[in-house]
Amino acid sequence: MSPELPFYGAYFPSWLISATLGILGSVLVRSLLIRLGVDQGMPLRTLVYIALACSIALAISAKVFGR
Repeated sequence: MSPELPFYGAYFPSWLISATLGILGSVLVRSLLIRLGVDQGMPLRTLVYIALACSIALAISAKVFGR
């Protein structure tokens, strides 16, 4: 059974909220790094942004949902 939370009367998986916020956070960081010019010189950009999204999602899950 996955962790769930009530959302407008229906139970919504908390991991899905965390994952969505992690992806959005990674997109925001990427846009900032592009404006600063750091993105072009970064090796393995795809892996860096995937790891960043996972890190943000795990941090949100631990802080907000206590898991």
